[in-house]
Amino acid sequence: MKQNKGFTLAETLIVIAIIGIIASIAIPTLFGTTSDAELKAAWKKQYSDLSQATMMIVADNGGTLAGVFTGDVLGTENLKNAYASKLNIIKDCSGTSTYGGTGTGASTEGCWHSGTDSWYHLKGTGIGSINNSGLILNNGSLMRFGIEKSNCSSVAGDYIRCGWINIDVNGFKKPNTIGKDIFSTSITSNALIPEGARGCHPLVTTCIEGSTASDNTGFGCSAKYLYE
Repeated sequence: MKQNKGFTLAETLIVIAIIGIIASIAIPTLFGTTSDAELKAAWKKQYSDLSQATMMIVADNGGTLAGVFTGDVLGTENLKNAYASKLNIIKDCSGTSTYGGTGTGASTEGCWHSGTDSWYHLKGTGIGSINNSGLILNNGSLMRFGIEKSNCSSVAGDYIRCGWINIDVNGFKKPNTIGKDIFSTSITSNALIPEGARGCHPLVTTCIEGSTASDNTGFGCSAKYLYE
């Protein structure tokens, strides 16, 4: 007598269940890895574009930004305007009078995250709305600006800077976390330097995935991911 070989219904259902369990574990991990890679690639491209814009602004001002954006913090609005003239933007948000602007700030005007705990340090602590000047680029990236010393004498690691720029490379999409999709650069008198370089926010303490240590702000990841 011939016997028909095959799987029973119960066996088939067990196999399908096992495949489903494996997929539920593997697929989120796969997409998470891809997303991280895409965010890092976006940051590298954004840093290149910002570096070129910085070089053009430096050239427009005789080779140095020292003394260009006068008033220290009050020079922030003019700094934002300088970058707006060199980048492709879709929205311009003026800072409050504290930052030399006539508006209500990047968060209120829709160029940065708004509300309590709307963006985060890598260690998980939340950050709220800000009143600096900001921009949205045509690729959806968010930017916020700050001048510390208009004579570019503010100490940052082993160099001195005029101010800084924060960039969220995927706009309002999550995770809205420094070191994942939000990165930061220092503006010196003649160049752009990623935070995490040259002793400013050391990589070994400020870019540790999964750590809740107080120093783990995520700022050091800006340089780390450019070096990879």
